[in-house]
Amino acid sequence: MNIKSRLNRFCHRLLLIPLAYKILWANVAIVALGAIVGTVVTVWHVTTYPEDIHYELIAVFALAGFAVSYIVNTWVLKRALEPLDRIQNAVDQVRQGNLETRVQLGANRDERFERLADTFNQMLAALQEDTRQLHRLSRLILQTQEEERQRVARDLHDEAAQALTSLLVHLRLTERSQTPEDIRQRVHELRELTAAALDEVRRIALDLRPKILDDLGLVTALEWRLDEFRTAHGIQVEFVVSGVTRRLPATQELVLYRVAQEALSNIAKHAQAGQVRVALEQQEDVVMLSVQDDGIGFSPTPTDDGGQGLGILGMRERLAMVGGTLSVESRPGAGTHVLARVPLAPGTALATPISAPSIPATLRTTVAAADAAGLAPAPTDDPDASRIPGGGAHVEDSHSVR
Repeated sequence: MNIKSRLNRFCHRLLLIPLAYKILWANVAIVALGAIVGTVVTVWHVTTYPEDIHYELIAVFALAGFAVSYIVNTWVLKRALEPLDRIQNAVDQVRQGNLETRVQLGANRDERFERLADTFNQMLAALQEDTRQLHRLSRLILQTQEEERQRVARDLHDEAAQALTSLLVHLRLTERSQTPEDIRQRVHELRELTAAALDEVRRIALDLRPKILDDLGLVTALEWRLDEFRTAHGIQVEFVVSGVTRRLPATQELVLYRVAQEALSNIAKHAQAGQVRVALEQQEDVVMLSVQDDGIGFSPTPTDDGGQGLGILGMRERLAMVGGTLSVESRPGAGTHVLARVPLAPGTALATPISAPSIPATLRTTVAAADAAGLAPAPTDDPDASRIPGGGAHVEDSHSVR
């Protein structure tokens, strides 16, 4: 190894010395050099000019010491604080809106500056990723809003509007009926059409915001949603409830319901599953909602711009509002497992205990009005027909419903 390479390595090691030691050793070098040079010059001057008072020598030493100290300290501080200048330049770039900038310290750095620069770069990377997720979430919100409007408009046009049109047609036919038998037949048809229209309007309203969630709680609302999911898609569903003896706060119930709804929607759209298992478990200080399917699975990457990725992002944002977390485990061909965890603050007062489902006042009013108008469904031998529509059988503590 030649002298030049050794000198470069020595200089590189000097640059890696911490800032305080750079300043300290620079001043030690100044003092030592000044002491050596001053001693030599003083001895020479005294021996050469023994009769002089040496005021000139004192002035020369003072000026030379000041000049050397200023020059050396200025150079050392400028070189030592160069990483701070680079960090300051990066901060100025960020203030101007440039999140792509990063701090590059170069060769002149030490351990503390490296940690500071790495932390600053990690903060910028996290901020940049959060900004990208915020933009994706904004697009998701707008897209979901438009899709929901389109779905509601389609449902109103295809179902409710057609039912009302049929009612209008049958009313006109009733007006033209001549015999009591025809009138009774038309009235019977009107009753059936009115009942169908009422069911359709109720279905649309429940899809937008299930009243059963407010009235009967999360367990019953999830059971109703799973019944609807099983009927609509023909997928076998297992629902397990464990430890839930009281209703959760309304905000947490809504968040968990929406997470389950989004997970089921992803399964219906993408999973090609044959069986789904949903579990709701409450421990001492946390509530966990698990949705697992045996579908084709996928690769859950943070940069996924597809429907599933945005749906997962939306679930995470909902859970973040109540301090919850979301984990997604999936791989191609092995199904998907979505686990939502919502913490319960110590001493949080929960709602009323879960009891046998009772018909809410609004539903009682609707049923009474239907009975008075003769629109109630005919009696049936099916034991499930007497259940509250969408309510399902009550789920006791720690058992499953299929």
